[in-house]
Amino acid sequence: MIDKNNPIPLYFQIKDDIFKDIESGKFMAGERLPAERLLAEKYGVTRMTIRQAIKLLVDQGFLQARQGSGTYIAERSPSANQSENKIIGVLLPDIQRGIMIDLIRGIEDEAHSRGYNTILCNTDNRWDKAEGYAGQLIANNVKGVIFVPIQDIENGARKEEKNRDLIDKFMNRGTPIVLVDHECKIKSTDIVVSDNFAGGYELTRYLIDMGHRRIAIVYDFEETSISDRIAGYQKALRDYNIEFDPRLIQKIKEYGFTESFSELIKTIIHNIKATALFAMNDLLAADVYYHADKLKLHIPRDISVVGYDDLPFAERLRTPLTTIHQPLYQMGRESFYLLFERLQKPQGQFKKVILPNRLVTRKSVKKI
Repeated sequence: MIDKNNPIPLYFQIKDDIFKDIESGKFMAGERLPAERLLAEKYGVTRMTIRQAIKLLVDQGFLQARQGSGTYIAERSPSANQSENKIIGVLLPDIQRGIMIDLIRGIEDEAHSRGYNTILCNTDNRWDKAEGYAGQLIANNVKGVIFVPIQDIENGARKEEKNRDLIDKFMNRGTPIVLVDHECKIKSTDIVVSDNFAGGYELTRYLIDMGHRRIAIVYDFEETSISDRIAGYQKALRDYNIEFDPRLIQKIKEYGFTESFSELIKTIIHNIKATALFAMNDLLAADVYYHADKLKLHIPRDISVVGYDDLPFAERLRTPLTTIHQPLYQMGRESFYLLFERLQKPQGQFKKVILPNRLVTRKSVKKI
């Protein structure tokens, strides 16, 4: 039967339950499946949910739909088994964060084109949820997993250890896993990232070309993607013979419309004397806009601001935001393709795919 508290979607659970009945001989080849209405009553769900489960089984060859007659158990060869069940899991840290939507679309489009279905698992950056999802995905015998590692604003060391533990849960059971957006140190896996070093370098060079020498950075998570962007920033400073001041790199303590964030912006402008601020993602840049307005500061007259990601809202801000465009949809497609390759060649060498970014200039930077 099904568990409505289980993170696995109901139609997947129902599909698995019907499949078990087929495999056990409860339903025989050529036999008609009970009507949608009866199945909906049995499982306590809507008929639409039953249709989704049936469609998966039809797509995978276990059922046959006969127009005007109903759905029947398909004739199958003795070798046919559950390995035909093409399902992958996608573990995400926060589905509401801007970059996730295009990533998901890319993953699902590529998976669908190759006959695979996806189970999306939103961890909310909580370890207990992530571990629960991992156990459920393994129990449901997913073919592989695409994983955007969990982020922890307060404890980077613990985050690294816990992400490694999650990766090991899958790899120790032979379930291939592909990481997206940032790496997990000391762990060899397939991975897809954008060229964060080049993006950090190009955005910093643009600010320098606009006359800025005191360029501050604000960041939230201690991730390899962020450290690569900062490394690109530092390389640009060296190439232009600009002295690096470590005070210009600031980690936020908390998100949103908080007093500590306002104080940080004041410190960056008035004490550290920055003329430009490089937010490590567009969501942080939007927070900077809010606090600048609260402090009666004008962008870019009083402080130039740039972001990273090129989320849809970036061009619609009161002062359209200069940023780096990440190929998020392509990253999603590439992550599934890497997983598909790993399923074909389990012993192949691990790959790291690095996709190029591009600078998008708008009106948030002043030439000085």
